Amino acid sequence: MIDIKEMTVLIADDMPNMVTTIHSVMKVLNFGKKFMIANNGEEAWQILKKEPVDIAILDYNMPHMTGRELLSRIREDRDLKDLPVVMVTAYAQREFVAEAAESEIDAYILKPITVKVLGDKVLGVIKNANQPPPMVYHLQRARRFEEDGDIDAAIGEARLAMEANPKSSRPLRELGYYYFKKNDLKEAENWLLKAAQMNSLDVFAFHYLGELYLKRNETEEASKYFDKAMSISPRHLTRGIRFGKILVQRQNIEKAVQVFDKAISLSENALELREEIADFCIEEGAKQYGAKLLESIIRADPTRKDLLFKLGVALEEIGKHSKALTYLTRAEKEERDNPDIKVHLAKVYLALGRPIRAEKALKEILKAGPKNKKAMELLKECV
Repeated sequence: MIDIKEMTVLIADDMPNMVTTIHSVMKVLNFGKKFMIANNGEEAWQILKKEPVDIAILDYNMPHMTGRELLSRIREDRDLKDLPVVMVTAYAQREFVAEAAESEIDAYILKPITVKVLGDKVLGVIKNANQPPPMVYHLQRARRFEEDGDIDAAIGEARLAMEANPKSSRPLRELGYYYFKKNDLKEAENWLLKAAQMNSLDVFAFHYLGELYLKRNETEEASKYFDKAMSISPRHLTRGIRFGKILVQRQNIEKAVQVFDKAISLSENALELREEIADFCIEEGAKQYGAKLLESIIRADPTRKDLLFKLGVALEEIGKHSKALTYLTRAEKEERDNPDIKVHLAKVYLALGRPIRAEKALKEILKAGPKNKKAMELLKECV
């Protein structure tokens, strides 16, 4: 049971004046004894993983990790998933949050904050945490059964939750999820589609539909639902990227590229994500797309000279020797004594029909390391 006067409160907002306002109103209401402050979503997450918290009041828009992304992490964490959460948002986001609230948020508040609204919302959230409504009660029991490995009992509780609140998509989605875990894909599909139809922002329903169709090898359908999940919540980029990687491994490169492009367009750290995907694609045989991504990174950030050699080699391997020469030459200027760069330069010169230039690069290698086998073998091709 949470004692509303003694509880520990986490306030997460990147605006100091908003933190002050929420803290002051809570003190006026005599709600909470201990307060923890986070300036962004990542700080809030670190606090939650280390300190016991009874309720979290989160701003929807925060740097490094949005309130919605943080909420999704909370709901998927075994120890934190039942934490009461109040989301604070601007009026312009009202429609979105109103729909999303049904599946994840305990309560939301529209700015500007008033004493009455914050008081009513927090009081209601704590009351529901201490005495969960029937739907929530049965869903919590379902999760406990799932954790104990009793999926049939979890399904039974999810059905009771659905009976308790037929207008909510949550029990439908959970039913679909439990049938998916049971490997009853037909029944899982039925309930997940109903949940998605009832709530167009139920990101978990869309995600599990993607997983379901992927398991059936129905790539087009899987792509459609993963794409929807990513569009709703950028936090689901990691799952979308995993899907793209699976497509690459299945040699469905064209579809993988579409998935990766979508993920990159939604990412807040696009350059970092491009490099991760580029490395994977080069390693797994989608070198052309990987090279394209590396080129885009270098254009966007000319200081990334460490990528010149990697890109040059990738271009060489897909037969784009003229472009490879450009990047390998630039890489050599950065690392004059790197024999590996010179070896690949020699290979490219030979492919372009320029053996004299290749010979020069190889002799430079052998001058520094007379026993370099790669250089000795390539030198024979220069004759």
